[in-house]
Amino acid sequence: MSRKKHETEVEQPEETVEQEEKRSIEEELSEQIAALTTELDQVRNDYLKEQADLINTKKRLEKERVTERKYAAMNVAKAFISPLDHFELALSHAPDDDRTKSFVQGFEMILKEIKKNLETVGVSEIDALDEDYDPNFHQAVMTEKVDDIEPNKVIEVLQKGYMFKDRVIRPAMVKISE
Repeated sequence: MSRKKHETEVEQPEETVEQEEKRSIEEELSEQIAALTTELDQVRNDYLKEQADLINTKKRLEKERVTERKYAAMNVAKAFISPLDHFELALSHAPDDDRTKSFVQGFEMILKEIKKNLETVGVSEIDALDEDYDPNFHQAVMTEKVDDIEPNKVIEVLQKGYMFKDRVIRPAMVKISE
């Protein structure tokens, strides 16, 4: 019986060593799993951030493309404003006689067509006369004290202003009341 007891005692330390090795391996594997889980979470978060950045970049580029298309003709329209002013000025000084009447009528028709075509692409005149002064649309170059007119009213348009869609191409140069 003592021999059996001794064999049991000897076997126990071997099991304990094996159990300790298993526990050690389990702990090591648990640590590796925890480290890999943390790394996976970090990679997943990085991926989601990059994906969100990509989506935001696509949205921003699409918005820029839409804006670019919307205002693509603005520089061309802007180039027509000065000649349009000169054309109107020339017509305002045209002689009023029978010899030039048909020419003046022809030029007035041309001017009307130019304005209509500019309106078609999005150019419009800024209505300024008798309006409240607005520095977003008007450039005040003169002031004058006028009885019967409240202050900051546009009393004279010295140069027309123009808009392209919702942007000011050129503010109207105006005289305002004090």
